[in-house]
Amino acid sequence: MDNLLLALNVVFPLMVMMVIGYILKKANYVDDHSLGVMNTLIFRVFMAILLFLNIYTVELNDTLSSDNTRLIILTAVCIIVFVLILSFILPRFVKNKQKCSAMIHGMFRANLLLFGIPITSSIYGEGSIGFVSILSAVLVPIFNLTAVVLLEVYRGGKVSVKKVAVGIITNPLIQAAVLAVIFLSFGIELPDLILSPLSSVSKITTPLAFIILGASLKFSSLSKNFKYLVTVVSGKLIIFPGIVISIALLLGYRDQAIVALLGAIASPSAVASFTMSKAMGSDGDLAGEIVVTTSIVSMVTLFLWVFALRSLHII
Repeated sequence: MDNLLLALNVVFPLMVMMVIGYILKKANYVDDHSLGVMNTLIFRVFMAILLFLNIYTVELNDTLSSDNTRLIILTAVCIIVFVLILSFILPRFVKNKQKCSAMIHGMFRANLLLFGIPITSSIYGEGSIGFVSILSAVLVPIFNLTAVVLLEVYRGGKVSVKKVAVGIITNPLIQAAVLAVIFLSFGIELPDLILSPLSSVSKITTPLAFIILGASLKFSSLSKNFKYLVTVVSGKLIIFPGIVISIALLLGYRDQAIVALLGAIASPSAVASFTMSKAMGSDGDLAGEIVVTTSIVSMVTLFLWVFALRSLHII
C-alpha cells in the first residue's frame, strides 16, 4: 500500500497541473498565441534559471562520481544506439519519410528537465536533484545534435556543422549549465540579493510548465495516426526504458540513479520535438500528436514504473 501511495504522490500532482491547464484552455483563459509566448518564456528563462540553480547548488565532485559519470555515458550511448536501431528498422515498415523521422524523433527525445526533477524530488527530496540536473545538461546537446542530423538526413538535406554548433551554443539550457559549472569551478558565490529572487522564479517553472503542457493538449486528430502513435508510445514509454533500466540494474545501479534514468528515458516526448520537426520538413502534425499522446500515457506508465521499482526495493 505504501508503494502505491508513493507512486500516486509522484504522478498525481503532475496530472492535476496538466488538467488545470486543459481546463484553462477550454475556458478560453489562454489561446494558442499566449501558449506559444509562455512556452518560449518557460524554455528560455524559467527552465534555464532552474537548471542553473540546480547545478550551482550541488557538490560537483560528489555528483560527478565515477559511478554517476559512467551512468551518464551509458545513457547517452543507449540513446544514440536506440536512434540507430530505429533508423534501420522503422523505414522498413513506415515508407513515408516525414512520418518516419517524426516517430524516431519522438521516441528518443525526452522531457527530462520537466519530468525528471519533480519525480526525483518527490521520492528523495529537493536535495537529490543535482544528478538529474547534470544529466540534463549533458543530454540536451545530444538530443539537439541527434535531432538535427536525423531530420536533415530524412528530408534529404546536408547537415550543416556550423548550424548545429550555433544551435547548441545558443541553447539557453546549455548556456545556463555552462555558466553554473563556471561559477562552481571558480568558487563564484552569488549574493542572497540575487540568489533569493532567482530561487523564487525557479519555483514557478514546474507548475507553470505542466499547466502550459496541459493547455496545449489537442485530441482532435489523433485517430488518423493511431497505429503510428501506438508504436511510438510502446517504444518510448515501455520497451526502451525496460531495456535501459535492465542494463543499469545488471551494472549495479539503484535508487536515485534509476529514478534519474526514468526521467531521461521514460518521460514523454519533449515539446521541442514538435517545433523542430515542423521547422525541418518532418511531419509536424504527427510530431505534435506524439507529444500529446506520450504526455497523457506517461502519467500511467510512470506511475507503474515507480510502483514496480519501489515494490522490488530498487528505488
